[in-house]
Amino acid sequence: MSWYVPFNQLSIKQRSVLDGISKQLSKPHWIQGFAGTGKTVVITHLIERVAADQPKATLCFITFTHALKDLVSTGFHGPVARRIVIKTHTQFLSDRQTYDYVFLDEVQDIKPGDLTRIRALSEHMYVAGDSDQRIYEEGAKEEDIVRTVQPVAWKLLEIFRLTKLLRDVALSILPKARIVEGSDAVKTANVTIRLIPFEKESNEVEWVWDEALRRSRPGDPSVILFPTHDAIADFSWKLADHLKTDAPPRVKFSKGKRDYTPFNEHWSENDTPLVYLGNSFGSLAESDTKPLVYLMTFHSSKGLDFRNVFIPSLNSDTVIVGKRALENDPDLDRRVLFVAVTRSRENLFLSFNSNKPHPHVANLPKSVVTEVKVTKKSNSDKEDFF
Repeated sequence: MSWYVPFNQLSIKQRSVLDGISKQLSKPHWIQGFAGTGKTVVITHLIERVAADQPKATLCFITFTHALKDLVSTGFHGPVARRIVIKTHTQFLSDRQTYDYVFLDEVQDIKPGDLTRIRALSEHMYVAGDSDQRIYEEGAKEEDIVRTVQPVAWKLLEIFRLTKLLRDVALSILPKARIVEGSDAVKTANVTIRLIPFEKESNEVEWVWDEALRRSRPGDPSVILFPTHDAIADFSWKLADHLKTDAPPRVKFSKGKRDYTPFNEHWSENDTPLVYLGNSFGSLAESDTKPLVYLMTFHSSKGLDFRNVFIPSLNSDTVIVGKRALENDPDLDRRVLFVAVTRSRENLFLSFNSNKPHPHVANLPKSVVTEVKVTKKSNSDKEDFF
């Protein structure tokens, strides 16, 4: 998957932010921006500048997820690739190693206490993130970031990855999103967002799988997103019924985390191009040479984007986050769903198998969402299915 943008293709605003930070490297900085504004791209170019200006300095780029770590590593080449150390935030805190320059992505999802520890291990610190996309109850709020990092703030306002339609859908889900104020969706592709009802869950699983696989290409995988690991398991067992294969093994805990190795091996042994991606399992590089469909949670997809994104089982009673979390943070489910829908850079398929869709989906503007009724299994030979 290609995501790196060469310097000569950066926008005037992106270059101005990069130049502004470069003139004040001794200060901490915070690159803010709505999904698709290129925060990670800008911070990557900042790393290249610092590496060129400080040939002996130690550099560390901290990502929030393993999947994002794998993707970011493909953006560095030559001497910078050999010098930059890329770690997840948990690995960074475990290693307890100090660095001259630390670059932290998705800062809003770091716990305030962890952010303080990361700051203590950094001589110079630069962060990127959007408070409106905080998807963990314990993540750092804007005031936590300002108090701990004390940064100079920069806002990116041009939206390159999302179309205007996708932006409008995201803002319908999370009306309180502030970072988008004054922003401009510069991508002009005319993309329709589909909302698809199904009478039965089995029909939905069959259609989602067939359509996701049909649209997948080498270097351009499809992704199916779920709010929980239990939802992934439920989808997978029903998919096995559809494909007439043995059910995948239940995902067990090993060393404090879910072990998806047997799960992924099961699909590989059955010649099914399906991979769970997240928590150090699966790899984006696998999709470079063959069509693949990835299964991910909303949370583990953070920071990534795909041409075709499927979000099934958005039923009226679907739980996106737990009740206790909502009691402490009433907008958390909206922010998590907001992150999920903004993983799409072109096509977004929302579906449900209940009488009504989830309330956050039911209220999407009819002007930007097309409801499509599937009366039969999609024909893989018909490219104009929609």
